[in-house]
Amino acid sequence: MTTRRTLTALVAVGALAALTACGTTDEPAAETTSSAAAGGPVSITDDRGETVELDAPATKVVSLEWMQTEMLTSLGVTPVGAADVEGYTSWVGTSVPLEGEPEDVGTRGEPSVEAIAGLEPDLIVGVTSSIPEGALEQFERIAPVALFDGADAADPLGYVEDTFRSVATLVGAEDEAEQVVSDSEARIAENAQKIADAGLEGTPVVFASPYAEGANVTIRMHGPRSAFQAVAVAMGLGSATEDPGDDAYGLSYVDVEGLTALPEDTRFLYWGNDSEEDVVESALAGNAVWQSLPFVQQGHVHRAGVGIWAYGGPESLAGWSDDLVAQLTAE
Repeated sequence: MTTRRTLTALVAVGALAALTACGTTDEPAAETTSSAAAGGPVSITDDRGETVELDAPATKVVSLEWMQTEMLTSLGVTPVGAADVEGYTSWVGTSVPLEGEPEDVGTRGEPSVEAIAGLEPDLIVGVTSSIPEGALEQFERIAPVALFDGADAADPLGYVEDTFRSVATLVGAEDEAEQVVSDSEARIAENAQKIADAGLEGTPVVFASPYAEGANVTIRMHGPRSAFQAVAVAMGLGSATEDPGDDAYGLSYVDVEGLTALPEDTRFLYWGNDSEEDVVESALAGNAVWQSLPFVQQGHVHRAGVGIWAYGGPESLAGWSDDLVAQLTAE
């Protein structure tokens, strides 16, 4: 049994203080055992509480979720199949470009049993929502299945690290995982120093994802228990919203009027994607409430996180820390 550690160990004082305020608990990580160095059996306990045992580290892996696709790529493993390859390239590919040409096996949440079976994988990985209800038995006939929750707001950074190490165990890449974690920690620590050097410590920030349905705009807010906001706090920045959000991803939702509760000196970073409509430029451009917000009037609104997955692995979190510095020091 290992002990859960936050991903940003080198700058953990700020992160732990913020997470403790939100009721963080230090829970034990999933159990993992491995003899991968000798190519022998490997075993983990996934987030369902199921033991996933392999006679040898997997070499032909199908990934049903971008988080696991990113993690495999970070470990130098190209999955033989992956869900929504085009979407991965758009939403994740800036921070962790996909290597090789995995076969697209369908959408996240509705993968093709036939496509996956044809690849003859020795492992299928994804999140607990990856496989349609009632279809798990079909997938388990193809190969062992390891499923993860995708996030844990009680310890957002520690959860990413735990999941990454579990995936690494299954593919015999534990040493590679430690190197990725170490490199990501170093990048975040370096970026924390850049924030301090720029005199931005304590500046309240929020990462948001606005979307429009007709004339209505809803903003998904990544609160202090989300992984991206935990990285920002670990870098010495403040949290513009204290809403704890849901117990998985730390997300909450507000309308435009709800943004009036944010501090006047907030830096509002909204999720951009080159294949999606920019809701801030379109739906919010003529909104009187939006235009009246102090941080809008002061030019503290930034299109950010382009090609960086907010629910990804260590490299996405490090990429986000890079982007935070780039956006905030460019003002």
